Amino acid sequence: MKLYLTENSGNSYKVRVLASILKVRYKKVYVDWDNKEHKQPAFLKMNPRGQVPVMVIEGKAFWDSTAHLVYLARKYGGKKWLPPDPLGMAEVSQWLAFAQNEIYFGLQWSRGVAKGLRGGNLEEYQGYGRKALDVLTWRLAKHDWLALNRPTIADIACYPYVKRAPEGGLSLDAYPAVKAWLKRCEKLPGWLKLD
Repeated sequence: MKLYLTENSGNSYKVRVLASILKVRYKKVYVDWDNKEHKQPAFLKMNPRGQVPVMVIEGKAFWDSTAHLVYLARKYGGKKWLPPDPLGMAEVSQWLAFAQNEIYFGLQWSRGVAKGLRGGNLEEYQGYGRKALDVLTWRLAKHDWLALNRPTIADIACYPYVKRAPEGGLSLDAYPAVKAWLKRCEKLPGWLKLD
């Protein structure tokens, strides 16, 4: 199993965290982002979207961190990280979708604009980001975890861009339940530090 990644990618980080927790061995292949290796024909054959991460498993390339989390959870994590029952799977899946919507288009894109990595309307993205933080607060005000009252891939999927929200101009000081959840995640055995 190979993981094509960059060190600064939050989506790559998600996969690395679950692999670390589950003690899954894989080969890291670093993509030269600055020289746009991810936009070159060889990389685009694996991922026509031109993004990291890409995971190659048994000769098949999968290009989305959600697919990677699902694979690792199901292959190596038993029922703990992604339950097999329809209700449990749906509960986790709604947060996976949330990570790819409000968190991605709010918190991640705010960070990208603030750091000069992408163009766009910072205030608009920050508005989506505040909505994401409000939804997280709604859940975390009465629960320690995002789904099933235990850590799942839902928490891993949502963590990195929430942790980096201040880099997009969104302070977490007004969101104590979210800050407490980040600390709970970081205390899980095998969790990787995100600078």
